[in-house]
Amino acid sequence: MFDRIDAWFARLEDVMAFQAIRQGLILTIPVLLVGSFCLVFLNVPIEPYREFLDATPWLRGMFNTAYAATMGIFSLYVSVAVSLRYADSYADKHGSFFTQGAPFAALAAYLMFVGFGGEGFDQTVLSTRSLFIAIVCGLLSSMLYCRLVRFGKKKRLRGDSIDGVFNQAVAGLVPIATVIAVFAVAATALTRCFGADSVEELFFLGISALFPLAEPTCASGLLYLLMNNVMWFFGIHGGNMLDGVAQSIFVPGTAANAAAMAAGAEPVQIVTKTFFDVFASIGGAGALLSLLAAILLFGKRRNVRRLSAFATVPMVFNISEIMMFGLPVVWNPALFIPFIIVPLVNMIIAYGAMAIGIVPPTVVDVSWTTPPIVGGYVATGSVAGAALQLVNLIVGAVIYLPFLRRYERLANERDCIEYRSLLKLFEDAEKAQREVNLTAAPGALGAVARSLAEDIRLAVEDRTLRLHYQPQFDVDGRPIGAEALLRFEHPVYGAIYPPLTIELAQEAGLLPDLERAVFDRALDDAAVVESRAAKQAMPAGFSISVNATARMLQDEASVDFLIAAVRARGLSAGRVVVEATEREALRWDEGASDLLKRIADAGIPLAIDDFSMGRTSFQYLETSVFSIVKLDGTIAKGVMENQRYAEIVSSITRLSEQLGFTVLAEYVETEEQRDRLVALGCSYFQGYLYAPALPFEAMVERVSEMSASR
Repeated sequence: MFDRIDAWFARLEDVMAFQAIRQGLILTIPVLLVGSFCLVFLNVPIEPYREFLDATPWLRGMFNTAYAATMGIFSLYVSVAVSLRYADSYADKHGSFFTQGAPFAALAAYLMFVGFGGEGFDQTVLSTRSLFIAIVCGLLSSMLYCRLVRFGKKKRLRGDSIDGVFNQAVAGLVPIATVIAVFAVAATALTRCFGADSVEELFFLGISALFPLAEPTCASGLLYLLMNNVMWFFGIHGGNMLDGVAQSIFVPGTAANAAAMAAGAEPVQIVTKTFFDVFASIGGAGALLSLLAAILLFGKRRNVRRLSAFATVPMVFNISEIMMFGLPVVWNPALFIPFIIVPLVNMIIAYGAMAIGIVPPTVVDVSWTTPPIVGGYVATGSVAGAALQLVNLIVGAVIYLPFLRRYERLANERDCIEYRSLLKLFEDAEKAQREVNLTAAPGALGAVARSLAEDIRLAVEDRTLRLHYQPQFDVDGRPIGAEALLRFEHPVYGAIYPPLTIELAQEAGLLPDLERAVFDRALDDAAVVESRAAKQAMPAGFSISVNATARMLQDEASVDFLIAAVRARGLSAGRVVVEATEREALRWDEGASDLLKRIADAGIPLAIDDFSMGRTSFQYLETSVFSIVKLDGTIAKGVMENQRYAEIVSSITRLSEQLGFTVLAEYVETEEQRDRLVALGCSYFQGYLYAPALPFEAMVERVSEMSASR
């Protein structure tokens, strides 16, 4: 069954409209954060703080203004964000064209549907009350707009001005006008037909009419909660929609209980509005405080945990919008079942506890911002009320947890697919030797690249990047050194392709920090080799090779860092070798030679990697700066089948005899290949014939064993 559910979720995730809704809601997170914290500051249930706010009306006014400009018109933001995300996705799929007009069309459509400008218009409708209308208008208007613009592009509908912005505006004129006309006709027809002031009011009345109950029983309470949470899940403000029902059926119960106690009788009304707020919907619709607890205690996705950390303070005061729209929970099929079930289970537990007398019914209407545990105590006047809230919070977290795990697994699988697409884009660019800017890529690929770049930044800061070492050997099979190779193990994507790590670090401006972190780690390992070599546990001349970019080798401060770091560890000459690829050599400026010479003069040999005759200028070899040349892997592997490659290798080895450098062949995988390279004059070898890249301690153990056997 769960496999079928997963498949359904996966199909839904691929629907462009669903992606636009979810991404649009996520796009509003900054507005949510500001508005939610303003709401917290306005409603902290601490009397001295309230008195302070009353005594400083300018401060209260500032919070009210900021709240009104954010959460007070939140549906406006959502309509624009959803339309923008859909238009961008549509343009990515069908070819780039003018999409900037989509938010204008969505805004106009939404305002018409909520009756903006009419005599009975109430600005509160622009908050979260009309969120569902905002989502529908943003989505449908952008669907129509994009198709009209695409059709207009085929018909070459554009202005004649050389001003590109003007031409784009002309291209969007007819589509925007058409969208406005369609929604204007629809709004007018619906309101006139049913006698409502707006489509939003008509929707509100229709939802309210669906609730036929008149008695505050357990059954009516469960139905109220069910409808409230189902509406919230689809972006409909259930509290507002069912406010009339709550006021007439459930609100009077708490006052009736208080009156009974005052008269010396026992309170008997269990199902009240306060009962819902305090014991069923802990943390708001869906009892999201339980989801927050499950994420903070057991969540594994970094971005979800970070969002939850932001949401913690508002949710302590039952302000759940950050979690609701930021994760998002709204329109998130993976969390639909617990979002509906947890409040119902909470109500059943609380109702049972009160029905058998373990916990007294609610007798005090508490402020909706009263934190959990405190609210349970105040509402019932009993410690048992606080304990009941804690029990429900734990039960809710237990129910949410397996669905959270499923949500994370589905999200990880989706992310892995997008990562593989990003990797293919990079590898294709790498093969074609063309520049690429991955973090600026449109759509999901750019988002994955930026997220991965942030993960690399954290790994650099936390020093969690690892190095593996591939040993190098001479003609007689004696180990003479090892090359340090960067390894970044991502918790979701697994081992990241090292060149991709370098590329993303460079695009994010992290490359200098990454290089220094790699050199620090490699030099620390070289110091261990030095110590063990002194004890004859490692070959005396065993070296550690570290790759460097052109930027590092032509930056004076970086060269100073490198030399100082080697000297600070007391490493002997030749213990560390600095490698630069042939491709990097092509990027060096005229001042690079002096800096390279400084490195060589400091007792740090230089190697040029991926070398192949005909691609690189020989000026650096002629100056004797480089003492090691590592053959391009394609050539080293191709000498068995390609005579031209064999001739290239032979030419390079003859040149090495004249200029005094040694030649090392990488990607040596068979004895026949090794023997062929020896015949062509190669001196040193590296590859799977001898050993793969290994963690440092494993490499040291392998080298010690092989050295001892010689």
